Amino acid sequence: MRRQSPAKFIVAAVFLSAMSSAFPAHAAQEAVDVAFVESLSGRVVAFTAGKPALLDALDVVSDGTQLDLQANSELRICHYQTRQFLTLKGPLRVSISRDGVAVENSKMVVSTAGSCAAPAASTFCRRDRDSGTQNHPRQ
Repeated sequence: MRRQSPAKFIVAAVFLSAMSSAFPAHAAQEAVDVAFVESLSGRVVAFTAGKPALLDALDVVSDGTQLDLQANSELRICHYQTRQFLTLKGPLRVSISRDGVAVENSKMVVSTAGSCAAPAASTFCRRDRDSGTQNHPRQ
């Protein structure tokens, strides 16, 4: 039996390592934003990919996120696909998806109030106080 040279083994290991980092397995499961938190009171825990985090105003909610609203909590989100503000009142457990909100327990405490839209990227223009000229950041 013939022994492989260590150089060939090292080259193969480096190649395989580079290929695995170029095509990560989780890239196909990239998070898609489906809502944002307009306001909240109380305590709301979001589980995204199994990791818990407390929600706060203006946080973004990804597709497939599970929300646990504690007792006496209220959460108001703008859901992009439905273009509606949704108000959720705890105690409640829901799953947020691109299609809407699925309530996991039998308590139905979800209401809609008004229309909304996903935030758009903005460009700003500021006026220089000294010279009176406008500075455009993307020029």
